[in-house]
Amino acid sequence: MHVPSPKRSRRIGFPRASVPLATVAVLALVALPAAAVASPPELIAAWGGQGTENGQFESPSGVVVDAEGNAYVADTFNSRIQVFNPCHRWIATIGSRGAGPGQLNAPLGLAFGSNGNAYVADTNNNRIDAFDAAGKFLFSWGALGSGNGQFKLPFGVATDSLGNVYVADADNNRVQAFDATGNFLRAWGRFGTGHGQFNLPTAIATDSQDRIYVTDTGNSRVQVFGPQGDFILKWGSFGSGAGEFKLPRGVAVGPDGNVYVADAGNGRIQAFGPSGAFLTEWGSLGGEAGQFQYVVGVGTDLLGNVYAAENHPNDRIQVFGEPAPTVADLLEAVAEAGLPKGTQGSLESKLRGAQESFEHGQAGVAANKLDAFEAEVKALSGKKLDLEIADSLIAEAEAVSGPGCPA
Repeated sequence: MHVPSPKRSRRIGFPRASVPLATVAVLALVALPAAAVASPPELIAAWGGQGTENGQFESPSGVVVDAEGNAYVADTFNSRIQVFNPCHRWIATIGSRGAGPGQLNAPLGLAFGSNGNAYVADTNNNRIDAFDAAGKFLFSWGALGSGNGQFKLPFGVATDSLGNVYVADADNNRVQAFDATGNFLRAWGRFGTGHGQFNLPTAIATDSQDRIYVTDTGNSRVQVFGPQGDFILKWGSFGSGAGEFKLPRGVAVGPDGNVYVADAGNGRIQAFGPSGAFLTEWGSLGGEAGQFQYVVGVGTDLLGNVYAAENHPNDRIQVFGEPAPTVADLLEAVAEAGLPKGTQGSLESKLRGAQESFEHGQAGVAANKLDAFEAEVKALSGKKLDLEIADSLIAEAEAVSGPGCPA
């Protein structure tokens, strides 16, 4: 299945490698103010289905999105990582079933390090595998056990700004920390319900301050730690109310600092502020669009979109966010800006030209016309056009949708 979600890159065409990261960061802040989610996001894309072909899944779990907008999915029972471009089209597969170098056995979690490497929780092999940006196997560490650097079902993996790797060592009820090459640094946690204790920790994420968020699944809560493993706070309890959980699994931190939790047993995703304040929720149990059947993975991209991975029977990825603005939206905004007639007409002419180019499949020409629109808005900013309105128009032009993604 596929719901087109064509968010324009800086030059309209994909991949999103052409998007300046500073621009993307600004767009993310414009789209979702920190710690303020006014309403649940909309479904903007979905793909997958049960199977072994490219783009099909057998209980996908972890999902992460790189700086170029490519989504990496831990296709757990197919024992592989599948990679999809920003149009959600399959582009690569990493790994195959087995226990040898570069092979995987039911991987559940994955994360990117600051060095560009991908770290995979190779769950049934009880190890962490490292791959480079091209998907080439580099090295692995770990073995079955409870000693330092050993694992009993590593479920989740995350990295911090220093490149350290954190692993949710689920059946050992602890978190282990390693450097970027797999050298053991520290561990914390044991079975229990107290601060820093766990009952099946399954997912892990870090924020811009290197705080560590862990879904303590059996205790129906999220715990937060400092990089040395020092307990900071926790939230959640068993139930189906706001801020309560039934089998919380995936956790991710968005570019706005908000925390998203896959509440698997309740068939929903919940959003919280960095300190655990409930913000919003969406989803219900089912197989329709926007519903979930055992949603276990959650990830975010630099635009603040939320990716949800569902196990069987839905076997799919759904993406939620704010739909990209259209040229029609921009035309309406220009008309409301109160500009002199000649100036308004000039801007509207560029936008109509961009729309015509879109309709004729001329994405590059459309990009040039939108760039010309942005340049004129910048020239008017602070003069005939209020600074805040100008910034808003430019942000919308940068994110405007177009036919870059075929249906």
